[in-house]
Amino acid sequence: MNSTMKKFFYEVGCGIIIGIANIIPGVSGGTMALILGLYDKLIGGIRNISIKTLFLFLKSIFSKQHRADFKSEFATIEGSLLLNLAFGAIIAIFSLAKLMTYLLMSHHDPTYGFFFGLVLASVASPWSLIKEKTPSTFFALFIAIIAIIAINQTVSPQELIRKAEARHIAMQYNENRVNVDVPQKEFSKYAYYAFCGAIAISAMILPGISGSFVLLLMGGYFDILRALSTFDVLVLFSFALGCLIGLVAFVRLLHFLLHRYYNPTMGFLVGLVVGSLWVIWPFKDSVMVGTERVYLSNMVPQQFGENELFTLIAFFAGAIIVVGMLVAERVKRKSN
Repeated sequence: MNSTMKKFFYEVGCGIIIGIANIIPGVSGGTMALILGLYDKLIGGIRNISIKTLFLFLKSIFSKQHRADFKSEFATIEGSLLLNLAFGAIIAIFSLAKLMTYLLMSHHDPTYGFFFGLVLASVASPWSLIKEKTPSTFFALFIAIIAIIAINQTVSPQELIRKAEARHIAMQYNENRVNVDVPQKEFSKYAYYAFCGAIAISAMILPGISGSFVLLLMGGYFDILRALSTFDVLVLFSFALGCLIGLVAFVRLLHFLLHRYYNPTMGFLVGLVVGSLWVIWPFKDSVMVGTERVYLSNMVPQQFGENELFTLIAFFAGAIIVVGMLVAERVKRKSN
C-alpha cells in the first residue's frame, strides 16, 4: 500500500473517531481532533474556505484554465484532509446512529466509561503541544475547567426531568418532534433545526464541549438522531445548513486566537478537555420518565456489581487505545 492510500485510510479512520465522538452527549469531536494531532490543520483549513473557494470550484468545472487555480486553493484549505475527515465522520454518524442510541440507552455507564478512559489518557497529548507554560496558560486552563462544569450545571435536574416529560408527552401524541416547545409551523421548525446546527457545530469544534450535549439541552438531539435513522432529508438539510453557517463563522475567531495567543488558547482548550471529564463521568443518579432514563448529577457507586465491572473494563479499554495510539505516533516520529 502506497503512502497516499495509507494517508487516506488514516484520515478517514480519524474522521470515524471524530464522528463517533460527536454522536455521544458529553464527548467532544474537537477533543478527538486535538488528541489525534489534527486540530490546528482542521481549524486552519476550514478558516481558509471562502467565497473565492466556491467561485474557483465552479469555474474549474466549466474551464480547464481554472483547474490549476482551484488545485492550489484546494491545497490551501487542506481540502484532502477535510474531505477525508468529513467522509469518515459521515460514515460513522449514519452507520452508528442507531447503535449509539442503543448503547446510550441500554449500556450508559460502560459507554461513558469507555470515553472517560479515552479522554483521561489523552490529556497529556494536547498539553505537550503548549510551547510555553506561562501563568496566563494556567489561568486559561483553570477558567476553562470552571466554565465546563458551570455550563453542565446550568440545567437543573428538575429541568432535565421536565424536558424528558415533554418528550414523553410528544411521543404519546405521535408528534413529529421531541420538544413540545418547538414551534409547529413548518418554516419555524426547520429554522429551529438550522439554529440548533449552528450552535451545536460551534460547540463541537471546541475540545471538551459536546455539541451533542448542547443539542440535547436545546431539545433537538433525539429529533436529529431519528432523522439520521430514517433519513429525513428536510430535517437533515436544515441542520446541515445551520452547521455550515456556524462552522464558517466560529472557526475564523478560533483560528485568530490560536495564531495571536497560542499558549493561553491551547491552555484553555486543554482545560476544556479536562473539564469534560466531569461531564462524561459514567456514574450518575437517574430517574425513569416514561420509557426514558434521565441521567442527573454525578455520583460514586455504593456497590461494585456487574455494571461497575463492565464500566471499569470499558474505561481501561479506552485508555489503552489512546496510549497505544500515542506510542505508535511517537515511534513513527522517531523513525522519520
